[in-house]
Amino acid sequence: MQVLRELALIVNNNRLKNVELLDATSKEKSRTEIFYQGLLDNKFLTDEDAARFFYGEDKSHPAYQKLRHKLKRKLVNHLFFLNSKEPSHSNRYQAFYECCRDWAAAKILFGKNASGAGVNLSFNILKRAKKYEFTELTVDVARTLRVHFGTLEGNLKKFEQYNELFKEYSEIIAWEDLAEELYTELVLRYTNIKATDDLIQDKAKEYYERLQESLSKYQTYRLHLCATLIKLTQYSSVNNYKETAVICQESIEFFERKNYLASMPLQIFYYQLLVCHIQLKQYEEGRVAAESCLEVLTEGSFNWFKYQELYLMLMMHTHQYQKAYQLFHKVNDHKRFAFLPEHVKEMWKIFEAYIHYLVIIQKVKLSKKDKHFTKFRLGRFLNGTPIYSKDKRGMNIPILVVQILFMILQRNYNSAIDRIEAIEKYCSRYLTKDDTFRSNCFIKMLLQIPACSFHKAAVERKTAKFLNRLKGMPLDVAKQSHEIEIIPYEELWELVIDSLENKFYRKQPQRAGSTARKVHA
Repeated sequence: MQVLRELALIVNNNRLKNVELLDATSKEKSRTEIFYQGLLDNKFLTDEDAARFFYGEDKSHPAYQKLRHKLKRKLVNHLFFLNSKEPSHSNRYQAFYECCRDWAAAKILFGKNASGAGVNLSFNILKRAKKYEFTELTVDVARTLRVHFGTLEGNLKKFEQYNELFKEYSEIIAWEDLAEELYTELVLRYTNIKATDDLIQDKAKEYYERLQESLSKYQTYRLHLCATLIKLTQYSSVNNYKETAVICQESIEFFERKNYLASMPLQIFYYQLLVCHIQLKQYEEGRVAAESCLEVLTEGSFNWFKYQELYLMLMMHTHQYQKAYQLFHKVNDHKRFAFLPEHVKEMWKIFEAYIHYLVIIQKVKLSKKDKHFTKFRLGRFLNGTPIYSKDKRGMNIPILVVQILFMILQRNYNSAIDRIEAIEKYCSRYLTKDDTFRSNCFIKMLLQIPACSFHKAAVERKTAKFLNRLKGMPLDVAKQSHEIEIIPYEELWELVIDSLENKFYRKQPQRAGSTARKVHA
């Protein structure tokens, strides 16, 4: 059913307006139309739903299987009527779609012995394939033309022309395939498992060196994209933001020199460049990179949402809290937000909690029409935000931290102490490596709050040494994920201290309705 739903959405969103998808000239076609519309309306989420609706039977019923097959064939056929001229599509994307469609038509013509029409269409395809660096398609077309001119027409000159072209691009595609293989293996074998950063860096360096011979000889899109991603991993794996930023900038310049819009590589390298600028506290450069990235992104796409995460963090790191609040609403209210994967929506739940904290401490002013943050419930956040069981990125840290911030702010000291104790256990279990140094320092600072009975001056005295250690390991040299510090710890600590008072609070025995007792200093 997922395949049918995906086909229906693609066809409905991209088909030409003057091409009718289905008609209702017969009873069976009418059912097909209803089936199609039901998929778009999320009426049929499973095959069982659809089978019961149409036939009152389970999905194995022959009549349902026949209906399902008919709809699938119609949807696949209409892929050839998709609108490639959508303004959101880059010229390279449009060319790729049109070349693939025309190449399918050309192969049908050759199969029907209409070789004249097939050759004529192949010439146009080949011209565009070379311009936009569709290497695989260039090889296929050149192979077909050399056979045609060598066997059917006996044209030696044309045969040699397309045979040389075939050999040239076959060598290019061999290098592209190797680069793609090495990058995929790097991600699969090392980046996605618990390999050491040094091992990832060494493997990336080894793989990149294997491609050096080809990089100066060939300047193609896929070769340089895969090779640069390998080179990028060599430095990003050890959080070398300065060198990573240099590579990103060089790659952006390389792809901007193309005579077409290479939107995907530009999105990738602008994204990584923005990460580097945030970690290096190069905020003006980050703003420029953010604005440049917007120009090559399609609003509502997955990459657009991922980019907005970084943009919001840039605003949080530059104290533009009001703008971050506005950006949150723009993203959360977007019609495509509901279709995001759960782990992506989870990140925005964390952002929501931090922004609400800023609302409470009056760093953010709510708009008059705001109904979202006025209904925010801490309990719902505590219960609805799961702790990552494996926590590969360390994203439990900002979740637990923001929970404590609320509890301290609301003077819910018993709960705050319990939560801090939970963090202490989490810290001893998970945060024992160098790449969690800053989080370790900050959590030890938080642990001093209940130890000092929440007395502001006492907390400042007890945490001074940890604060100095934190400042001695700035973001640009820390080996942690860039996503962990939504607000830099040094600045977040200032907000925490401002929320305390010069009064002592004691933990009370746990009983229903109990509150912390305040003792004046």
